[in-house]
Amino acid sequence: MKVFYKSEVIEFIERLDYPNRTRLERVRKLFEDYGFQIGPKYVKKVTSSGIWELRAGNVRLLICFKGDRGFGVHIIFKKTQKLPLRDIKLAERRAKEI
Repeated sequence: MKVFYKSEVIEFIERLDYPNRTRLERVRKLFEDYGFQIGPKYVKKVTSSGIWELRAGNVRLLICFKGDRGFGVHIIFKKTQKLPLRDIKLAERRAKEI
């Protein structure tokens, strides 16, 4: 499954330190090769509107799907147990723009 990224997401990834960037790259590659078969350790549905989180350590990549393509719409460092509602709403807004 191919995943495309918004420019904001690409900029965030480029600013990541080496350990976080390599962890995210590994999980992204796993997801692109195996899709949802990688299981809840790495991918989890966040909202009923179709936003999923790709988990790579403390980095969370929020993804939406249109057809057979995935779109990375938002990315954050997760610091608390729950994802902040403002980040979920931002991801939903960006998903509607696609």
